[in-house]
Amino acid sequence: MKLTQMSWVKDFREFANETSAHGVKNIFEGPSKIVKILFLLVWIALTIYSCSVIVSSIVRYVNRPTGTKFEVLVDSYESTDGDDGQPAKRKAIKFPTISICSSNKVRKSYLDLEGNELLKEAWNTMDMYDMDELVKLRKRFNDPEDEFVKNNITSMTYQTIIENGGPKIQNVLKCTQRAQECKDLPAFQNDGGFIAMETSITGKCFRINPNGTLYGKMGDYGSFKLLLWADIEDYSQRTKDEPAQGFTVAFHDNTTYGSTMSSGFLMSAGTYYKVDLRRKKEIRSPPPSGNCNSSIGETSYGVYSEGACILECKDKALYEKCGCVNVVPPNNFVDGKVDEDGNPVGRYRSCTLKEWVDCGMETYTQWFFDFTNHSRAEDICDCSTPACEEISYEAQVSSSAISKPWAQNTFNKVGKLINATPFSIPELGIVYDSAEDISENVMTLEVLFTSMQTSEIREVVTYTSANLLGDIGGVLGLFLGASIFTVLEFCQFLFFSLAKHCCNLGGKKKSGAERLNDGDGDEKEKMAL
Repeated sequence: MKLTQMSWVKDFREFANETSAHGVKNIFEGPSKIVKILFLLVWIALTIYSCSVIVSSIVRYVNRPTGTKFEVLVDSYESTDGDDGQPAKRKAIKFPTISICSSNKVRKSYLDLEGNELLKEAWNTMDMYDMDELVKLRKRFNDPEDEFVKNNITSMTYQTIIENGGPKIQNVLKCTQRAQECKDLPAFQNDGGFIAMETSITGKCFRINPNGTLYGKMGDYGSFKLLLWADIEDYSQRTKDEPAQGFTVAFHDNTTYGSTMSSGFLMSAGTYYKVDLRRKKEIRSPPPSGNCNSSIGETSYGVYSEGACILECKDKALYEKCGCVNVVPPNNFVDGKVDEDGNPVGRYRSCTLKEWVDCGMETYTQWFFDFTNHSRAEDICDCSTPACEEISYEAQVSSSAISKPWAQNTFNKVGKLINATPFSIPELGIVYDSAEDISENVMTLEVLFTSMQTSEIREVVTYTSANLLGDIGGVLGLFLGASIFTVLEFCQFLFFSLAKHCCNLGGKKKSGAERLNDGDGDEKEKMAL
């Protein structure tokens, strides 16, 4: 039997003549066998190539590749300071929360207070993180007859020492915006003030613009200025021996905390710093296209971030081993738990000095060693998952030494203030009474924005279903002259062909003799006509 007489070939020939795909019918109706064979080979080659492109496009779509989309937005906020008192949108940019931590974790004046001699001895030993000295201190802490135990030094908490012995809020000498005192700004009238204190593992820090309510204009028109007092004479001996003295400053969104920042800017006293900021917002995609985790809620260190994850990991390691942490996190009551009396219950509690010496310090040191070991970091704390939305402030810092005339002029204004308590404490040898003290202790920080715009970087899927359909349609149309209707026609052809030849649908198949007789009958009818 000839190939063209086979039933399925006849069916495909009919399909080729009727389909909307161009060129297929030339396989059967070409002017010569060479042309038919040529069309057949080209059609097979293009079909194979098209199938490979379609498969690769589907694989790419399943993998959901992503890219970044950059947009520039102008911030605004709702204000009722108009003449009519009605809410209105004002174009302004949101200032960051500024965390400022002194290099001096515990003041000399606190450790030198009468009655704190034993506390000073214990703190100086613990602050060295010397394991040999720690063993000696642990032995004394566990001796009921030792003075540390008798005077209840061992029952004091680590956090209490930092809170009571940290920098004083008066060390923020001045805060202004547009020559107006911060305490008088409308942004801080109903929001708890322009400053709050944050106790962290780095010490007691100043949290300026704590709730993120301050807005302003770009450049000098909306600059925010702070005047800070380093209190060098009140540095503990441990801090005085360190090479860096002054403040560590971090700029971040109010939904996070300075302790979560991986690093900050080290700023020295006796210097005028000017910080040019630019606000940036990153929005990442959750799975399957991205790798951020949108199900992670607020942490005990504010909204989720890599830094918050690391600190929570540290707290969990300490709490699981010792039942306490060195300093409780700022959102310790984030879970909303209460006891039988309805009092809030926090996730963690601060270690007593005995718990810190017996367990906490050694556990923290081991955790720090393991986490900073890059080969083990992922096993200790898996904090590689990024936040789905993150706001950051890019800063460019410039500085200049405070001039002697400015120091003298400032001393003339605040000399009486710094020469009295709580700054000067003559009985402890802390006295500030000259312009030179201004040059050694005052740090000025000016913060401004270079633009009113927020740079938004959004992670987007770069290959969507529209791209997939476009690629498939382009390949089918360009190489095979096909369309979606052609695909439907081909599916219909396959269905009816399989039903006809494999499932015997559409009537019982006739035998060869019956088909021959039918052919003779048809021939007779034609002759009669």
